[in-house]
Amino acid sequence: MEKSSQEPKYTVKDIAEITGLTKHTIRYYDDQNLIPFVSRDDRNIRLFSDHDLDWIKMVHSLRISGLPIKEVRHYIEMCLQGDETIPQRAELIAKQEKELEDKIHEYYTQLMHIKQKKAYYQSLTAEQQKDSWNPMHGSDCGNKYDMPPNIKAAR
Repeated sequence: MEKSSQEPKYTVKDIAEITGLTKHTIRYYDDQNLIPFVSRDDRNIRLFSDHDLDWIKMVHSLRISGLPIKEVRHYIEMCLQGDETIPQRAELIAKQEKELEDKIHEYYTQLMHIKQKKAYYQSLTAEQQKDSWNPMHGSDCGNKYDMPPNIKAAR
């Protein structure tokens, strides 16, 4: 006979192997009340169902998107309230989407700057030129300044 999706059948270790999450993360999600229906056996060991596994995957998806625990908990609470909270959940997800898009834009800008620097240094190396972007090669600097002591010590 096949077990139902609501019947507990997985331990924390099983869930960790299935999801790739650490056991600590799974316990943390449960301790933070982010997995609403976790069962425990007579030895107080957590037991998870397929349904719980779906909750864990959703929670982790929200977390890796950058959503804070407090907001994930709020989202879970809204899910538990039912379909009347769909507009509020959609708003929360849209807000998180905007934050992710902003971060992606910021990272893209930083990446382009790094790529520009990389290309610059590759051309300097190929042509054996001095680094005109290095303030130490500026007209006011020349050899006037010695290397800062903290950098010297690190060498």
